[in-house]
Amino acid sequence: MPEVATPSDVVHYEVRDAVATITLNRPEAYNSLDYEAYELLSARFREVQEDPAVRAVVFTGTGRGFCTGDDVRKLLGAGAAELARRLGSGELELPGSAMRRCDKPIIGAINGAAVGYGMELSLLCDIRYAAPEARFSEMFVRRAIVAGADSFELLPQIVGASAAAELLMSGDLIDAERALQLGLVSKVVPQAELVSQATALAAHLAANPPLAVQAAKHALRLARAGRGEELRAFVGGRGRDLLKTADHQESVAAFLERRTPTVHGR
Repeated sequence: MPEVATPSDVVHYEVRDAVATITLNRPEAYNSLDYEAYELLSARFREVQEDPAVRAVVFTGTGRGFCTGDDVRKLLGAGAAELARRLGSGELELPGSAMRRCDKPIIGAINGAAVGYGMELSLLCDIRYAAPEARFSEMFVRRAIVAGADSFELLPQIVGASAAAELLMSGDLIDAERALQLGLVSKVVPQAELVSQATALAAHLAANPPLAVQAAKHALRLARAGRGEELRAFVGGRGRDLLKTADHQESVAAFLERRTPTVHGR
């Protein structure tokens, strides 16, 4: 039976066989974020990071939207001053902060529209699968605002400088096939198979020695930031540490004995 955390109508959370599934559940609002959704989504990613039983994450949405960013009726327009106040005071933690701190692989199963901050959340996933119905847009400029720093850091590295500039300054909407052509997603999967295929990939990653997977994710983060010297120091030092782990010894023994290794993250 799956292990289920305290239920929430807004953000569903389930852990099964070392894979956590986080599902935004405001389908009537295309999974846009109000203050409750912001708080709960951040809390779930913190929980993922703190739970040693979780080795990989699937992040998706219900209905026709993955996440369409801020709830326009509640947070923007007349509510924009309050949103700016909460962001400036640190009262509101954006889920992207918890996602950046997460050292476990995050697989985005992009089931529908990922626009505005929803697109930024998709960029913070390490790997993205998309349904044919998925749509992507950095629509901030069309609301006379600007995307967050994560979009400017990540999008050019994922799709290239020119395509990123076009998306960030036009706010245009692109479909799943165009996203695949740009390298924004790894795979376009039928909607009915999207979460199951993302979960299969997460389980595949979770079966690997977790300390090595986490080291690979951290090294990718350093490489993305252009911190070459720090990257080399980290890979050298962490590589030596990993050679001393029980998981390394077990993995070698399993290879020699032609069996599947049993790893424990130590």
